[in-house]
Amino acid sequence: MTRESCMFKSYDTSKYCGFDSITFGNNKKAKVKGLGKVAISNDMSISNELLVESLDFNLLSIAQRCELGFKCIFGNDDVEVVGVDRSNLIFEGFRHGSLYLVDFNDSDTQFTSCLISKSSLGWLWHRRLGHAGMKQLNKLLRHNLVRGLKDVTFEKDRPCSACQDRKQVGNPYPKKSEMSTSKAFELLHMDLFGPTTYTSIGGNKYGFVIVDDDTRYTWVFFLYDKSDVCDLFKSFLKRVQNEF
Repeated sequence: MTRESCMFKSYDTSKYCGFDSITFGNNKKAKVKGLGKVAISNDMSISNELLVESLDFNLLSIAQRCELGFKCIFGNDDVEVVGVDRSNLIFEGFRHGSLYLVDFNDSDTQFTSCLISKSSLGWLWHRRLGHAGMKQLNKLLRHNLVRGLKDVTFEKDRPCSACQDRKQVGNPYPKKSEMSTSKAFELLHMDLFGPTTYTSIGGNKYGFVIVDDDTRYTWVFFLYDKSDVCDLFKSFLKRVQNEF
């Protein structure tokens, strides 16, 4: 359970699985605001977590970790969550006073297994079949076209980080009917591209294009390495000041 609503990928405020409130060790009660999934990273989340705004710490349920097939080993100074056969370490924490703490943003925290429910098999098959969409996977399941898809739930409850990176594109600039500049060299548009598939006769692999917004005059320079663009642009500015 946690008090940070921003940590939830999704949560429901209408049902709390029978939890309307929780009771602390001093018999004080706190109202439960919601129930949902808490994101640990882009591809990892923990389900059935309670949103309790009056908490001072974010608490992990040991019972839920055990239900997912993990074992929690508590020592005098640290805690380790391992697999059932104890062959792989899922993550580890440290003891501070009477509490065991885990910092998931710390580079020392090791993840060797995904801490999500068994429904994550749907996302596993999503990656196995070349990041196919959930609708296509449901068709394969319905027609029994792939072995091993029996009793697998395909639910798009979160975005796939790999698909999101591949599908992100830049928004095009809006069309303009009026000029935004009144004189030459007031606004320059520049673009550096490369490396090209084939090297030019002079051995250049990069291109640097400068377009003046007012006159639409264009300069094209060819470079051997993209690190040369800074020196080239400085010499271009000197040339502009002297000639134009």
